[in-house]
Amino acid sequence: MRPAASRLVTGCHRLVATARLDGAKGRSGTPLASRFSVSPRGRAQRSRLNADSLASARAMATNGEPSPIVQYVVLRKDLGASMGWPLGSLCAQAAHASVAAVWEHRDHADTVAYCAPDAIDQMHKVVLEVKGETQLLNLAAKLSEAGVDHKLWMEQPENFPTCLATRPYRKEEVAQWFKKCNLAKGNVVSGN
Repeated sequence: MRPAASRLVTGCHRLVATARLDGAKGRSGTPLASRFSVSPRGRAQRSRLNADSLASARAMATNGEPSPIVQYVVLRKDLGASMGWPLGSLCAQAAHASVAAVWEHRDHADTVAYCAPDAIDQMHKVVLEVKGETQLLNLAAKLSEAGVDHKLWMEQPENFPTCLATRPYRKEEVAQWFKKCNLAKGNVVSGN
């Protein structure tokens, strides 16, 4: 078995079963899809998100089961390797990008399902790395061109790109964009 720190770095939990939005009910017993009409302005936006989410929820893996909802987090390898950033600082960058991506897309049905009370303990993140700033910016540009919702975290006040995180997606919807990235690997060394 891998050490706990290694499991933490590469991601822990998989979301195996997810509710389908067209029939799923939340904790209060109300259908999830009915939570998307508030005001005339909000209704149009939320209807579009609901239609996107229903299509997403119906996307099936090859075995007929819904694919897991995952969040991709991509760190710059050079921050720790050549720039000497401590592990805590790298973890903070990943947390900033992850939380920001979830918050910015909090009304999307996949995000709602990912953060639902009955799914909160089964979140799945894929933590990857790229060589440096150029590769991170190139990935962000490709995701933007493809319409993949994400947050490029810029460390302030330096305005320095450190990490990227997607909103939660069905794995098969976005996995193709991350094939050239490696799993984030790093040794966690205890200090004496």
